[in-house]
Amino acid sequence: MSDVLIAVPARYGSSRLPGKIVKILAGKPVIQRTYEKCLQAAVGDVIIATEAQIVADTCARFGAKAILTSAACQSGTDRIYEAAQGRTEQFIINVQGDEPFIDPATIVKIVHLLKSDPACDIATAVIATTDDKIIDNPNCVKAVLTADKRALYFSRSRVPYKRQPDEAALKAPYWKHCGIYGYRRAALEKFVHLPVSPLEKLEKLEQLRALEAGLCIKCVEIQPSGPAIDTEADLKAAEDYLKQHE
Repeated sequence: MSDVLIAVPARYGSSRLPGKIVKILAGKPVIQRTYEKCLQAAVGDVIIATEAQIVADTCARFGAKAILTSAACQSGTDRIYEAAQGRTEQFIINVQGDEPFIDPATIVKIVHLLKSDPACDIATAVIATTDDKIIDNPNCVKAVLTADKRALYFSRSRVPYKRQPDEAALKAPYWKHCGIYGYRRAALEKFVHLPVSPLEKLEKLEQLRALEAGLCIKCVEIQPSGPAIDTEADLKAAEDYLKQHE
């Protein structure tokens, strides 16, 4: 039996695009496409954590196991923690339900990092970029990393600030954070019982709560893939992406 669980938070009541999880993307619900990518990683069981019966019913139709969690869960992390209760896996991977283009290889990299580095409490992913549209977009979170890709900070701002924009500085990439997390069970347990932290309140980024509490977050570098689904425009972009890449 695998010691890895992939838990997919799938909230129906999204503020920007309600019901986005069950929207049809090229003939399949968004959540089904995400689920199938998780299965392809072949690292352990895959469960879907949702607050809505309509999502659970949708999942049942394509053979996925869905766990109904409390509507009071404040985040996807709280939702996967609740869904993982009563299970024994020691590594819990949080793949957002609105990521239909998640690369199975990314999930495998996250698992490998957790298992190979005892110092790593939480594993996540980053993409190198020099695209100013991404860097200056507050919805695209930037990570500041050490040489061994331990996270020092995450921000919606352009960090680090390039004080002397010479040629070397201009070529240095920024790291765009991607919303996949792998947790050691003990780290997930600790995290969900921590109070919201000061930096988390300022940036509205829950990973800062982990850093402020002294948890070690390490990153794997991945390549860009298709869009996450947050808006109707994203859904259209995803359809266009599928036409070009699949």
